[in-house]
Amino acid sequence: MILSVIILLVIIQNSLFCYIDPGTGSLLFSALFGIIGTLFFLSKALIIKLKNFSLTNANKKDKNSKTKSKIIIYGEDKRYYNVFKPIIEELINLEIPIIYYSSSEDDPIFEIKNDLLHSEFIGTGNKAYAKLNFIETDICLMTTPNLDVFQLKKSKGVKKYVHIMHAPSEAALYCLYSLDFFDAVLLNGKNQIDDIRELENLRKTKIKELDIIGSTYLDELEKKKEIAEIKSKFKKNNDKRTVLIAPSWGINGLLTRFGDKLIDAILENDFYCIVRPHPQSLIVEKELIEKLKDKYKYNKNLEWDFDVDNILSLSRADVMLSDFSGVIFDYAFLFEKPAIIPSFTFDKRGTDAIELKDETWTLKTLPKISVSLDENNFSEIANIVSETINNETIKENILKVKEEAYMYRGEAGKRGAIFLNKMLKDLA
Repeated sequence: MILSVIILLVIIQNSLFCYIDPGTGSLLFSALFGIIGTLFFLSKALIIKLKNFSLTNANKKDKNSKTKSKIIIYGEDKRYYNVFKPIIEELINLEIPIIYYSSSEDDPIFEIKNDLLHSEFIGTGNKAYAKLNFIETDICLMTTPNLDVFQLKKSKGVKKYVHIMHAPSEAALYCLYSLDFFDAVLLNGKNQIDDIRELENLRKTKIKELDIIGSTYLDELEKKKEIAEIKSKFKKNNDKRTVLIAPSWGINGLLTRFGDKLIDAILENDFYCIVRPHPQSLIVEKELIEKLKDKYKYNKNLEWDFDVDNILSLSRADVMLSDFSGVIFDYAFLFEKPAIIPSFTFDKRGTDAIELKDETWTLKTLPKISVSLDENNFSEIANIVSETINNETIKENILKVKEEAYMYRGEAGKRGAIFLNKMLKDLA
């Protein structure tokens, strides 16, 4: 199509024996490229729609998808399986059909066999978004933020979009406009309410339904905790204290900021070190991870953990070193142990936190359940580890914070399913 337009314009230009001045010529070429660009993106959008029309027809032929599902769940990575599993089990008990779209080919969701659950791998990135941007259902549930901000757009065929929090920390530490266009949010605790309401008021966006259900993710890890503790007894490391480095990713990430400087300090003080990078680091910080792996590949006192579940590493650790990652709360709430955090300022640029009037709940709470380590004093890490392990005040603070940020323990799956079922009835 585009080639035909170009040839037509050339033919027309050759048949007109007239002079075109440089300025007019520039304008004509700008207009030409504008037309070409428009045609290109229109044709691309048409191709996407045709592909999705084809996919929709294919789904209709699937025996598990003969009846349109009232709930679609999107799992952007297999690590979110624990977030959705308890809710899926309860929805099945309520005999509510579900479609689960995953962007991981080896997602554990495919191991669940039930006539009420249709699971499908839809690819990653733009391929997945091309599918999700045209889905039809009453409710779409996901952990993915920034709906209708980047490539993931709201489908006209979806009545309600619901976000589920996958960590006790609040959404203000997500990217800008992370939850603005969702209709409802399922929360872990009451600590996650204030920042959402403040941003709604500030931006004059739609008031979302907020429902505290507890943490499906932590409920699942709690079930695995006993087995993990048994396994950890067989992984003792010559009676050395075990330090777990479990950072977030990006500019505020522990490995990004300190890298081998911090790891060296741990190993030089005769600790055993487990390094568990954030899964996103393996994508956006791959070069850094590979460099560190290569440096310590012969060190017997260091191991890397890339498992989907973090529970075994958490159970083995005498103390954790982290930054602002939600894994700090996993460790604190499941094992009631404090973490050590290097003393540096969180860079709020690019996050919703930068627009809040007061400090975020997470950044106010972390000092209460952790010990600060001066980045210029890593040599003192041996003393700090001992002080942290024996700090009774911090352990008391952990219990208080747990009551606020991890509510309805063991009930999240059922409460989440009840909320979704009520929403379906309201939409009927």
